[in-house]
Amino acid sequence: MTLEAGPWEANAASDVRIEVQKRVWKVEDRLFMMIEVPVQTPFTLDVMFDRLEELAAGLDRFAYVVDLSGVKRPDARVREKLRQRVGKINQRLIHVAVVIGDNAVLRAVSKLAAFAVGFRSFSFHKSADEAMEACRRALE
Repeated sequence: MTLEAGPWEANAASDVRIEVQKRVWKVEDRLFMMIEVPVQTPFTLDVMFDRLEELAAGLDRFAYVVDLSGVKRPDARVREKLRQRVGKINQRLIHVAVVIGDNAVLRAVSKLAAFAVGFRSFSFHKSADEAMEACRRALE
């Protein structure tokens, strides 16, 4: 199955939900990875953040890497859902490292979105490895 065919909404088949959940995993203690689907929807954000919250349950602080290198620009519904979901975890969230590759436009849009969403600490990176190191430093 390919998630590139989205956008996926809440009435999507359970196998879509499982595939979206697989895009969020624990890298190590207090560090998580999210690879966004190409076309984000409030549904896909809920599935991904539900999984992140499940994995981070019981942690007083954590960080995550989010790979946005393959996404399309989110619409207003997605941005609002992102604000809501980040708001739920923001007190425990130490750092978010955003992978954007070499895309200058994505960097500019992501920077505006990061401020609007309310991230307290964030950084942008060309690769997931760089992003993970930034999270590790923030967690020290």
